[in-house]
Amino acid sequence: MPRSSNLQVRWPMAKSTSSPDRRRGGWKHPAAIVLGLLGVGWGLMWLLRKTGGDLPGPNVPDVITDLGNWNWGIAIAVLLAASFVASSTAPEPEPGQSLGWRYAAPLMIGSAVIGLLWIVTFYTISNTDVELPVITDLGNWNLVIGMGFIVAAFGFATKWE
Repeated sequence: MPRSSNLQVRWPMAKSTSSPDRRRGGWKHPAAIVLGLLGVGWGLMWLLRKTGGDLPGPNVPDVITDLGNWNWGIAIAVLLAASFVASSTAPEPEPGQSLGWRYAAPLMIGSAVIGLLWIVTFYTISNTDVELPVITDLGNWNLVIGMGFIVAAFGFATKWE
């Protein structure tokens, strides 16, 4: 049997990796958008309710108002769920692409300063007659919020190159 040395097998070309990914990931994912808006809306609704602001539309159900300050925790939990969805659906970076984030340093400094100012403001007005709407209502939870901003600053520091 004669052997053909000119026979070449050509495999189909692999898909080009330079084409844009049509999948919606990160903060463009619909679930991340919905959860993020729900968390921000929940927090704003409770802030307006606590400060005595008039909410447009129907009244807030009694079930929500009975939760009291737990509404802050619910808003934060929903925002954390949105962040989890966004981070777990984000597309993988291309090889050689920088993994850092250009806004990491300003956000790190800003978050640390906000946390420090939050705690200092709380300690400054805690034993006075001055009442700030949110800070006075939260009581000692202000320390948790201030430390949360400071911990977030450490999180931003991990993204800095």
